[in-house]
Amino acid sequence: MTTHIELVKSNELEQLRQLSITTFKTTFEDGGYTDEDFEKYFNEASREWLYYKKLSIKLSTYDKYEVIVTNHLNQKFNDCVLSQFNEEMIINYFHELKEERNLSASTLKSIRYVLKSILEYAQEKYESQVINFKHIKLAKPKNEFKTFTVLQREKLEKYCFNHYENITLVVLLALYGGFRIGEVTGLKWKDIDIDNGVIHVNRTIERLRNSDESKLKTKLMTLEPKTFFSKRIVPMPCFIIEYINEYMNIHKCVNLEAYVFNNLESIPDPRCVQYNFKRICKTLNFNINFHALRHEYATSCVKNNIDVKSLSEMLGHSSVSITLELYVHSNLEFKKNQINKLKKPSFIAEL
Repeated sequence: MTTHIELVKSNELEQLRQLSITTFKTTFEDGGYTDEDFEKYFNEASREWLYYKKLSIKLSTYDKYEVIVTNHLNQKFNDCVLSQFNEEMIINYFHELKEERNLSASTLKSIRYVLKSILEYAQEKYESQVINFKHIKLAKPKNEFKTFTVLQREKLEKYCFNHYENITLVVLLALYGGFRIGEVTGLKWKDIDIDNGVIHVNRTIERLRNSDESKLKTKLMTLEPKTFFSKRIVPMPCFIIEYINEYMNIHKCVNLEAYVFNNLESIPDPRCVQYNFKRICKTLNFNINFHALRHEYATSCVKNNIDVKSLSEMLGHSSVSITLELYVHSNLEFKKNQINKLKKPSFIAEL
């Protein structure tokens, strides 16, 4: 049985098709047409691709792709028909993005993925020319970020354990649970199981573009965790559970539906968490991003010989390789201690 939603989706696609037909008829009636009038334009194919893609991706990811199409791809290829595309054209485009617009490797990688996906969709549906993206290679994004020094971590922990503020609580949760900023902001009291010493990650909070007719450009939204593996159960150290328990008693946290950060049912803002974290770091005379807490958690677990497979699951990764590649970064002091485990050959004379 055809549902109302399916009919609406079908009508929207039909409107896109009719737009192409109307364009062709107008050209024909005005006295002529070329082979290009029979073809799809890039902006039409990109709209269709976004429409289909929306069914299978998160809203935040859709927003990201839509911005790439609107602000990058359509600005360059809006009036191009699909038959005009070739490898040289695309390589020149990426040179332009890198050299003239100075875009980061991460942004270039995202643009490459979206453009490749749109052209593959067009090739499959409209039999447009096949573009071999294997020869269009970009530099890998560098995972450059600041990590905590031993002294910085010590100062931060000392401050947090000696205060019972909402920001000190979420900092300790991130430092000893590896939560992303959206995840820790999205925690509710009902997600914390004091008796079993675990925290359930059931949601994340993100600020997304506002599609409503409003003066506000963005709005806060409660979403499903980042991936299937991100919805997880994270065991916490006993001393953190004790801190949480004491915090709840001090602040009389009895509403289990309230969010942990603001102790209210209204959605807290991750930007507020970031701002207050920066405030503490400034007080302690250093500057670092909130996400560094997640890196620190992973690295600390590896240093303490915690099983990497278990760590990967606690971080919400789909594989161990992602954990090791992205989040395990040892400092120079740790590397020196590790290398000094090598024993001197027995034949070398004692100095």
